[in-house]
Amino acid sequence: MPTPRQSGGHPSPSAVSAVGLRKSYGEKLVLDGIDLHIPSGTVFALLGPNGAGKTTVVKILSTLITPDSGDLHVGGHNLTADPQAVRAAIGV
Repeated sequence: MPTPRQSGGHPSPSAVSAVGLRKSYGEKLVLDGIDLHIPSGTVFALLGPNGAGKTTVVKILSTLITPDSGDLHVGGHNLTADPQAVRAAIGV
């Protein structure tokens, strides 16, 4: 998916960026390589049927549970390297 651009051709900053998000509970794989880019200032809805992983994604992005893998940034902060900065930048 192309990166949204601001005027002048610069990439717009991401409110949320996830590349390769994975999570499992024991042998049960619940998220398998989720990629997500939400530009700052946009309205975004996460929709899907029961069991699709919506709550798990939100819990991971709000630092309530840890991902198994993935490059994750919220508000410009690396989720695994600086979870305290992520918590300071969000409200859930």
